[in-house]
Amino acid sequence: MSMPTAWAQFLNSEVSMRSIIILSFIFFATNISTTGQESTELIRRATVKIFNTYVKSNFCYPWKKKDTSSAVGSGAIIKGNLILTNAHVVSDSTFLQIQKENDPTLYTATVLYIGHSCDLALLKVKKTSFFQGTHHLKIGEIPALRSKVYTYGYPKGGERISITEGIVSRIEIGNYYHSNNSSLLRIQTDAAINSGNSGGPVIQNNRIVGVAFQARTDSSNIAYMIPTPIIKHFINDVHDGTYDDFPTLGISASNMYNPHLRNYFGLSKKMSGILISIVYPGSSAYGLLKKDDILLALDNKKLANDGSVSFLKSRIKYTYIIDTKQVGEYITATIFRNKKIKRIKIKLTALTLRIPSHNTYETLPRYFIFGGIIFQPLSREYLKCWNKWYYNADLRMIYYYMYQISDRVTPIRKEFVVINQILPDPINTYLTSVKDVIVKSINGITIKSLKDLPSAFKKPRGKYHIIHIEGTTVPLVLPVTGISTADKRIQSKYNIPHLHQLKKNIRYRK
Repeated sequence: MSMPTAWAQFLNSEVSMRSIIILSFIFFATNISTTGQESTELIRRATVKIFNTYVKSNFCYPWKKKDTSSAVGSGAIIKGNLILTNAHVVSDSTFLQIQKENDPTLYTATVLYIGHSCDLALLKVKKTSFFQGTHHLKIGEIPALRSKVYTYGYPKGGERISITEGIVSRIEIGNYYHSNNSSLLRIQTDAAINSGNSGGPVIQNNRIVGVAFQARTDSSNIAYMIPTPIIKHFINDVHDGTYDDFPTLGISASNMYNPHLRNYFGLSKKMSGILISIVYPGSSAYGLLKKDDILLALDNKKLANDGSVSFLKSRIKYTYIIDTKQVGEYITATIFRNKKIKRIKIKLTALTLRIPSHNTYETLPRYFIFGGIIFQPLSREYLKCWNKWYYNADLRMIYYYMYQISDRVTPIRKEFVVINQILPDPINTYLTSVKDVIVKSINGITIKSLKDLPSAFKKPRGKYHIIHIEGTTVPLVLPVTGISTADKRIQSKYNIPHLHQLKKNIRYRK
């Protein structure tokens, strides 16, 4: 039996991620002919080395944290005494230090703003004396295809700054693997790669035209940079003090290559567009666009039957038009519905899914422990507790993760609560084999989110708490008597600081 198309595409994407390495661990190599000794020296003085000590959250044991680790990356000084780098260079940071070229001093820095979807961050150095003798780089435009660019940074293999020459070989919408769920404009170059150069500026005409961020390991000389439209979007976004993310329209759509399909929907020969198959609940387009609408244009920019629009001297996926907007801005969609053309104004928002499909950083897991049973929301980070989770995780959870939208899985739920595992204790004898299951109800109350648990456990069924899990008719049963004592015993025995963490807890703020 063949796999469902969506799942097959997902597996291909997930497996291909293993051949993409984010450049905290790789990057562009050394030695280039300079474009001018003076300009090269100024750029060197604007390029810095970043040392990050970080601690990642542990979603397998949500009250714990993982071991302390360290990473090295690069960055560039820009206007306002800010340092521009990759989000993955400084994510989950507990201590940041910055070093200038030809200066042995390490300066303490902090993360001012971070955007994981676009893999960018802005840092602030505490001592203003750091900027003495440095240079601020300006941000340029998109480089032309086949033009030369120069990448500055600090890859492994030496202590001094490295400079690489490369050629712009491709400009397109592509995956940003740090967050896992972002497809934004990116530029491919043919530069060699080495570890440690992530976040380094890519230069053309003495201006930043990109930030180096990821490369392929299954092909030679294929590396990527974040181009200036994405950099400028990020910087403009955080002007108000908050990163709001990139907006989305919130649809899935299919191409309309097939002339019979176009004829079936009544399109004339001069019309082209894409067929909307899903409008995500809670998205920008929800309630405005519908299934079987044909999206003809966005802001009067005509879509081809493959969903592309005109861009520079080529074409690019239509989502780029949306990516140029900020959250809260409007876009006009021209659609063909019931053989009539309509124009609909849509306020753009960022899409939030019930089951987070992105990699999570700087966020402590939410959980609730009762009688040794660990409850937490289903998320990508939780699924990653399995090795090669997309093959080995519980099938019901994978189904919910993949098809929560298309199959409208239990739409009344705000999130899916799972039993991670049960910590053995006399109070839960015979239950400890239960793990990785989805909670349906507690004491007759349907569980729509983790916040429902405290009130549900206040309403036992006589002398017992009754927990129903999906996929089985046999409930889990806990006695009411002794729970309070057991919780204290479990907390002490397993060294758990807090039995409950119900609110979203960001480990650092601006």
